Amino acid sequence: MINYTVNFFELEILKIKDIKLHETTEYNRLRNVYDRIAGSKHLLNPVIVGRYNKDLILIDGANRLSTLKEIGCKLAIAQVIDYRNSKIKLKRWHHLVYGLDLNQLTAICDNLGLNYNSVAHKVGSKTLKENFNYILASDINKNKSLLIGLPKNFRKMIETLNLFTKSYFNVYSFDRSEEEITISDLRKYTRKEGTLIEFPCFTKKQIVQIADNHDRVPAGITRHILDNRVLHVRYELEKLKDDRNIEKLQTELEKYLISKIDKNKVRQYRESVIVFDE
Repeated sequence: MINYTVNFFELEILKIKDIKLHETTEYNRLRNVYDRIAGSKHLLNPVIVGRYNKDLILIDGANRLSTLKEIGCKLAIAQVIDYRNSKIKLKRWHHLVYGLDLNQLTAICDNLGLNYNSVAHKVGSKTLKENFNYILASDINKNKSLLIGLPKNFRKMIETLNLFTKSYFNVYSFDRSEEEITISDLRKYTRKEGTLIEFPCFTKKQIVQIADNHDRVPAGITRHILDNRVLHVRYELEKLKDDRNIEKLQTELEKYLISKIDKNKVRQYRESVIVFDE
């Protein structure tokens, strides 16, 4: 990377206690993240924090931040962004839940006291886009969908969303699916049976409200899109356990980053990239 300026990215060392959360953790992912970070004794990827007025809101990395706290760290390396910036987009993850069918889902809804109706996916998708308080569930192997109503009260709706997702978290395996992937593509290419859960569209203003209220949306449904996301900044956990020398650590971090850039050890990808993990 040449001609580096702070406009590319901003990495800061922050006190964990100053960071507000907006989403829960997911147990299986959390344990995997914990094992990886604790085993390596390094944090590899910074968490993402949005600065909104005086607030610092975690927008990505709940499992990493929870792992740091569990290990005994008081500090975290964060990529800090201006959450008011219109270039920061908030989209959704859908959940593709394997082995869960609509009959099982109606039992979950009955248990939670939620109303539901059978609809065509096209109709349900239109309703979900035009109304906030709904979930759309579609069998990817059959042409069947359920439109599930949620409470109108915002905080009650958040509580119900958490109860709903807890009914299949740790019970069924699931993948996150980008909202751009159509149900027809899933039906064409997915090699497993399951149900696609489509969630309401939150706004950034609502995320700020959730964080301020100390509420949490379920893990893995908010998806923030930002430019120049920073990965693979290897940092020793031991340095994050003492919060008395933040300025010194920040100076050392900046020198380290400049050194990596000067040694041509930093790459910036402008195009979309697909990575196959080990």
